[in-house]
Amino acid sequence: MNDSFIIKLLTITWRWSVFLMFPVLIFGYVELTGLSLSEFDTGVNHHKWLLVSLYFLYVLLWWRLNLRVMDLIVRRRWR
Repeated sequence: MNDSFIIKLLTITWRWSVFLMFPVLIFGYVELTGLSLSEFDTGVNHHKWLLVSLYFLYVLLWWRLNLRVMDLIVRRRWR
């Protein structure tokens, strides 16, 4: 498989996952806790801070993993 295709695929995956992860986290949190979305929206702020923290943690982890994967691809290219 072409390395440039893999790099482009990872870049697109990264952009879409960062874009879509926050709504997915909200939906998952609402489903797991049994809150309705309106209760979540007007409810206690610690729910919102928890979700924002989880989102930033996701972005940091993905950013770290994305750098490692890109580094492995670049090393493989030079073999």
